[in-house]
Amino acid sequence: MLRKLLLVLVITLLSACSLKSYIPFIDHKKPVINLDKEQIDQKSYAAAYEAIIQTYKGRVTNDFYVDSFVSGVNDWYLNRILVPVADIKSNLYQGGHDSNIYAYYSGVIFAYELQENFSKLKPDCWSKIDKPSVTQGINDAMFGLQKDKPRDEDDEYLVKGSEQILNICTK
Repeated sequence: MLRKLLLVLVITLLSACSLKSYIPFIDHKKPVINLDKEQIDQKSYAAAYEAIIQTYKGRVTNDFYVDSFVSGVNDWYLNRILVPVADIKSNLYQGGHDSNIYAYYSGVIFAYELQENFSKLKPDCWSKIDKPSVTQGINDAMFGLQKDKPRDEDDEYLVKGSEQILNICTK
């Protein structure tokens, strides 16, 4: 019996150590996402980056839990959230949550609403979006806001990416 328990413990430990995704609220030294430039889809990144800037400018301070927010976004796009968004919203808006938890579920809600907005542009628009690039854009924008150094709205990379997404999702 003791051997079986020890075996289960070792397997659990090894599987926990091998997780490549960010575990919320545990290790803030490991980034949630860190794609190489070659892996980033410009249109997806730019649209997400600009959506964050428009939504959160002036609201992200030094003590905002950016990693938790982005982890919530990432978990939504990786289909790890099993609770209906309506339930998350009603629970979140009742208050009484730790700031870390609030940031995480705010990220889930933001990711959901961003996905819905893409789908409103054109029904198949979301299928043309690269979710890791969206997550990376959100990550970079949130950290830029936290440091009070977001990219300029006339940034050539963002402008070109936005034009690409408009061409794909509005025509």
